[in-house]
Amino acid sequence: MVIRRYWRIAVFAPFVGFLLAAGLAVVMTNAGSGETEFRFWFVVRSMANYGVIGLVIGAVALLGGLAAVAIADRHLAKSRRLRVTVAAFGAMGGVVLLSVAIAAVLALMDDEVYAGITIAFGLAFGAAATVVAAAMVLYAERLSR
Repeated sequence: MVIRRYWRIAVFAPFVGFLLAAGLAVVMTNAGSGETEFRFWFVVRSMANYGVIGLVIGAVALLGGLAAVAIADRHLAKSRRLRVTVAAFGAMGGVVLLSVAIAAVLALMDDEVYAGITIAFGLAFGAAATVVAAAMVLYAERLSR
């Protein structure tokens, strides 16, 4: 039941993550002020790199959100508000769990400073994933009516 209702999210969530992260790369590299051809290729490479990271974050947020909805409302019998809220927090939980796992690996490699930064970025990306997940689940709920 969960997959039947949210299959659109399963298809589009990684691509949305890719596009959001690629857009962030354009903003961060300040593509509008580039004068040389080198600047253009630097922006393209940054978009690809950030996009892959966004794709992974989108996939993890998707898994976290779907798992949370499946746990909280397996038969989709409860309210729409509950499913949207649970999916949003599940998406954030998935992203934060990924960042904590990466931070643990970094801590084992004696990079505690980067471990803390990784968790901070995980919280920021998790907040963004919360908003996007809530919007996507709300849209899927409206389509299912």
